[in-house]
Amino acid sequence: MLPAHLAERLEPNAPAPREGRFVVYWMRVAARATENPALDVALAAGKALQKPVFVYHALSQRYRYASDRLHTFFLEGARDVQQGLAARGIGYAFHLERPPAPAPVLQSLAQDAALVVTDFLPLQPLLRWDAEVAKLAPLWRVDASCVAPLWRFGERLGRPRAFREAAREAWARRVREAWRDVESPGPAFLPDLPFAPVDLPGADLSALVAGCEVDHTVSPVHHTPGGTSAGLARWRTFLETKLDAYARARDEPLGDGTSRLSAYLHLGHVSALRLAREAAGHGGEGAQKFLDELLTWRELAWHFCWHTPSPDSVEALPPWARETLQAHEGDRREALPSWEHLARAQTGDALWDAAQRQLLTHGELHHAVRMTWGKRLLEWTRDAKSALALLFDLNHRYALDGRDPSSVGGILWCLGAFDRPFAPEVPVLGAVRPRPTAEHSKRLEVAEYERRVHRPSRGRPLTVAVVGAGVAGAAAARALKDAGQAVVLFERARQPGGRLSSWREGGLRFDSGASHFSVKDERFARWARAWWQERVLAEWTPSSLGPSGGEGGGEGKRPAARLVASPSNAALVSRLHHQLDVRFGVTVGELKRDAERWRLKDESGESLGEYEVVVVALPAPEAATLVDPASFSLASRLREVSFESCWAVLLSFSSPTGVEWDLQEGGAGPLERVWRDSSKPERRGEGGERWVLHATGEWSARHLGASADEVTAMLLDAYVSATGAARQAPASSQAHLWRNARASRPLGEACVWDAALRLAVCGDWCLGRDVESAFLSGSAAAGRINALPP
Repeated sequence: MLPAHLAERLEPNAPAPREGRFVVYWMRVAARATENPALDVALAAGKALQKPVFVYHALSQRYRYASDRLHTFFLEGARDVQQGLAARGIGYAFHLERPPAPAPVLQSLAQDAALVVTDFLPLQPLLRWDAEVAKLAPLWRVDASCVAPLWRFGERLGRPRAFREAAREAWARRVREAWRDVESPGPAFLPDLPFAPVDLPGADLSALVAGCEVDHTVSPVHHTPGGTSAGLARWRTFLETKLDAYARARDEPLGDGTSRLSAYLHLGHVSALRLAREAAGHGGEGAQKFLDELLTWRELAWHFCWHTPSPDSVEALPPWARETLQAHEGDRREALPSWEHLARAQTGDALWDAAQRQLLTHGELHHAVRMTWGKRLLEWTRDAKSALALLFDLNHRYALDGRDPSSVGGILWCLGAFDRPFAPEVPVLGAVRPRPTAEHSKRLEVAEYERRVHRPSRGRPLTVAVVGAGVAGAAAARALKDAGQAVVLFERARQPGGRLSSWREGGLRFDSGASHFSVKDERFARWARAWWQERVLAEWTPSSLGPSGGEGGGEGKRPAARLVASPSNAALVSRLHHQLDVRFGVTVGELKRDAERWRLKDESGESLGEYEVVVVALPAPEAATLVDPASFSLASRLREVSFESCWAVLLSFSSPTGVEWDLQEGGAGPLERVWRDSSKPERRGEGGERWVLHATGEWSARHLGASADEVTAMLLDAYVSATGAARQAPASSQAHLWRNARASRPLGEACVWDAALRLAVCGDWCLGRDVESAFLSGSAAAGRINALPP
């Protein structure tokens, strides 16, 4: 059925095709329209079976580390695929998963297929997906990524020399042979599909990404666009101007001596077969070194992952490395920085932070620095397992070539894989090859390296003003700064707070805004775990709950943890402001768009500067008033979001109240929420009992014109009635009206974005009415801005 050059790439013992309507090529990591063995196997099989063939290509929003960066690169590549296949007369359907819950598209196609062909990647979750599809249809897996087909190696060869010798002959023959694409039978075929395919060439890719529930804090890398066209352009430049010097220039992080093609190889935007053939044809010392890296080291990693049950675990390390690392687990180590300090390059180790900054902003890490970066992390973690988990997390989250066998091999190398023991042993690493940052810093101009990696990937930073420095505004500013933009926040209050405001009354402190918050979305949860590690967050476990005071998790489910910041909820906003330029006590009174810039003025008409982009992170009614002169249509849309007001009363008592519970939510009468603020972590030592009362939106609306004293008296009576507290005069009291406290019905979109004006509006009211919603909305606003082309 298959010619020899295709048959050798098909996994041995592939199942026989069956009766079915078509052959489908499930495209994954060979996203190119030519020189694609998996595509050609599908075309050849379709011809032999006399069945039509089409390509199914999909992008889920549920894969681990899904982000604007990875989604954008994937979609850019898929756009080239669609155009290339159209030119060849091959049917192509691209499925972009977006909310709501996805339908089982591939399963539906597999049930009707005579054969499913896919390109092979020896890592999870693709191996698990393979097994699921194989239950529904005959599945043919094709090696479309390596020059020497994986299937020819029956056992694991763990050292480069042994692998090089075993594969030398296979490489030599294949780099001399031009690839022969299988002709398409035409015309282009597509069956009835259970989804609407996306027309990528005509689509706004940034808008597509913005509509997906992915991590919008990880920005696209503008200098490395995805796709075969971009990949081959980079290859031609390297081949013509840099390959000759590759052997001597590749190890210099401050130079530009590497090909920087690993991201394109990862998703198959370019063919390793083509690179190997053209490099061999070029010849010379540089080409020989390039071929050794492309063939020996890259394909060794693929071979290793295929023959290793858990290639991303400590068990994948050689026995000597596991033994020496375990023997040194008791060695003294430095305190582990929080995940946020690691991810956002804020550990204080200049070289490590610069390396992480290269990952964070540019989505790549020079191989000579990766070794130092990886080994250093072990000095902060309790054992190799913990270090490896963090290394994979940071690499796969930010690197464009992450989640690839080559990337896995590079990380394992840091802890001894593909290497030998070194003597004498050193603390922590034992016999694993050492690479201290202090020693590496002597050979590298760290200041120049820092300067280069801090430049944004778009080349020049955007100037951005963020109006409102609560959770949403701070989240937007953080993600913008991480992408290299120049950001200033303006906050009318004189201290951090917003929805997490804390009120001081003499020596007392009250959480006057949100009583607590919970975490449901992993995009917010990973940051919350870091703040927990830093002891910024703590769990509030009320000793008991009043009537209707529970947050049920459903039958058999544990209620979500109630989180608070310490020593007050405003501390979380302060943490979000870390290393940001926040101007407190400044009310932005005017936004005016002038040509290509925004001009901001305060309430008195004084200039606050000029900016290319503005983020308004205020409640929708206030945002509408501010943006109205610039965009009446946008302001009208914001005014459609209705808000409830909320009267809050803060009480302290010098004598015990006798109330037996700490929190009541959704009770009867005028009070929506009542809590003993002094029962929270790190609040008990502030003197007496302190209570916060939040009135319902309906009651607050009826009493908007009441005085603070009148509201205090009425809600104090309601508090005594609801709690059974001993009637006593409070030692202190304070009433505050939250005029725009919470959205009655959220907008239903992550943020509002006007690309022509370069104006984003965000807040918790976009997605919900809580802290997590505010964070995700601000992150989404940053995502729209970071996607702006250079």
